[in-house]
Amino acid sequence: MASGMILEIRAEAPPDRQVSQMIFAGSICTFFASISLWLLLSYYFVSLTIQGSKIIEQGVLLRKELDLDRIRQLRWIPAHSGILKLKTLTEKTTIYLENFSYEDRLWIVEHLREQIPASAQEGWDLFCHRVALPLRRYDPQTLPVPDNDQVLLTRKRWDRLLLPWIPLFAVGGVLAAWKFNLTHLLIAPLLPTILWLSMRYSTPKRGMVSQKISTDKEMSSFLIFSGGMLLTYLTILVALKFIDIPLLDNTISMASLTLVWMAAILWKCHQLDKMRHKKQLEASKASVEEWEAGNSSCD
Repeated sequence: MASGMILEIRAEAPPDRQVSQMIFAGSICTFFASISLWLLLSYYFVSLTIQGSKIIEQGVLLRKELDLDRIRQLRWIPAHSGILKLKTLTEKTTIYLENFSYEDRLWIVEHLREQIPASAQEGWDLFCHRVALPLRRYDPQTLPVPDNDQVLLTRKRWDRLLLPWIPLFAVGGVLAAWKFNLTHLLIAPLLPTILWLSMRYSTPKRGMVSQKISTDKEMSSFLIFSGGMLLTYLTILVALKFIDIPLLDNTISMASLTLVWMAAILWKCHQLDKMRHKKQLEASKASVEEWEAGNSSCD
């Protein structure tokens, strides 16, 4: 990358600007090379060791050791695959469960839940419902079976739903570039390609169960609201192109309309998140009881 940029600068840039442009290009390449080097060092040297009441976190440069008997706070955060934040009076560390296998994740959760006093733990109920209990139920040999109001999402399903859009966007982009001289629309297939790849590889190979939108009243309401807002927004934008209103600047009107639309969508997203959070808190009580019952049967 650096060699190509330097050759391009030497061939195209004016002589009096070559040095400054090489320095700029070198800074960019050094930045990305430094990130790559740090990731490689992290892969080979970073580790987490739990031995009895000791947690040893080995970083690239530093080594940190925490005694579980001295933990004053353990925060269970149900984000992503689960995040654990531990604090003593002088030290703190964060454990990202996504870095471990399912078996190790479950072992870490059970060990810390048992070793640290419940009075020092925060956010366990919701974490138990969203992360811990699904880990205990997880069986790599068993395919998930959806209920009547659920659907099984697989990678093949995303292929069937999203792959046809890529050639359609490609043809549309080529036609728009040729007919209307809009060459930037040649990248039109990039958007459905990114969507397809992100949905496909964020879905486990064995598939995952998800609730049908038609049975999710909150999500259905959100989609109807968003669709109505988008239709209204586009209608007003088109109208502003053909209607000249005195004392009204079209650019300011379009910017104001966009801000109002975005604010309405964000407000609706916030309301949806609050309703779902409330439902999960209510369901977490049963999850905690099931977790405790599982612990009792193991004992």
